[in-house]
Amino acid sequence: MERFNFYQPTRVHFGAGRLSEVGDIVKKYGAKCMLVTTTNAEEVLRPLYDRVKGILAEAGVEVVHFDKVVPNPTITGIEEAIRLVHQEQIQVVLAVGGGSSIDTAKSICLFHGAGTVDWQQVFSTYTDPFAEYESPSADSLPLIAVPTTAGTGSELTQAMVISDQEHNDKECIFHDKAFAKEAVIDPELMRTLPPRMTAITGFDAFTHSFESYLRDCASPYTKMIGLKSMSLIIDTLPKLLQDTANMELRDRMAQAAMFSGISLGNAAACLPHPISEIVGGVAPRLAHGQCLATLYPQFLRWECQEHVEKCADVARLFDTALNTVPDHEAAEKLPDLMVEFLKSINLYKSFEELGLTEEELREAEACPVFNFLPFAPKEVMVGILHDSYRF
Repeated sequence: MERFNFYQPTRVHFGAGRLSEVGDIVKKYGAKCMLVTTTNAEEVLRPLYDRVKGILAEAGVEVVHFDKVVPNPTITGIEEAIRLVHQEQIQVVLAVGGGSSIDTAKSICLFHGAGTVDWQQVFSTYTDPFAEYESPSADSLPLIAVPTTAGTGSELTQAMVISDQEHNDKECIFHDKAFAKEAVIDPELMRTLPPRMTAITGFDAFTHSFESYLRDCASPYTKMIGLKSMSLIIDTLPKLLQDTANMELRDRMAQAAMFSGISLGNAAACLPHPISEIVGGVAPRLAHGQCLATLYPQFLRWECQEHVEKCADVARLFDTALNTVPDHEAAEKLPDLMVEFLKSINLYKSFEELGLTEEELREAEACPVFNFLPFAPKEVMVGILHDSYRF
């Protein structure tokens, strides 16, 4: 008999053209909204931000635009946004963008009423994706999330990745009060995403489904939707990179990312994610999804010995001919199948190729976090990182 928990409090509005509904959704929560995005100076994204502002204005919602989100969002940026929340008496937050914008918005909503935040205490306290925590803010600031990438799944999780620039660190925290109230997932917003970002974010979604599938706490529901997500990505992502304007393929990838976010929020990631965050802490210029892609071949060479049946399940998604062979034979094929998949989406690159220096590699390998990660012996995790430096 199985025992498991499942929690997904975010109301999802999925489909092409659903952005037009965001004004009516936001005004349910307040008449004054903070729009959280990356810089408004970006020519590609400015029309989208202007469109969102217009939709909100038509709904009678006043907008304050915080457009200072950076990749790997920082404590400094979050605190600046919180000051603006108080100054402008914001009632609801709308995040439009990728994981960085949504993670920033989650952090704003969670900590806006907490006063002076001890971030080191935050990083050491909110570590359990399955815990029920007290809110650090007395009053609730609702979040509406509109993703513009099919990757992070942040619009459907309780996780936030925050960079601590003072300590050259990148931390992931969890809080059950950080889930967005509602998410508008409109594949049309992803049409202009460049091929490389499409690949990086798409592979990030794959890792969320795969790693949550591996976890002992995975439920029948998360395993079911995780397998569906991985199957969609394996079939869709290489085709999408050849035809990035194809809306049917964008729709399939958006669905896959949504499923991966739900699975991640209920079963969490495992070994590759904290290693990627360690690398991101010492070299924030490297994209998270690319770091994961670089780690995955070496990770799978270890993992396929640890979780034979589950790795066999995933190998058979790549190659249905493996349906007729024993689990151990199918699992052994997974690392090479992954290499071929990464080549097909142009992400098969070593850390050396990506520009990580040997000094940065040594700094990452010496990270004290390796002493506490529960996923494998320290020497195994450091070995995966080391062997991913040069192929």
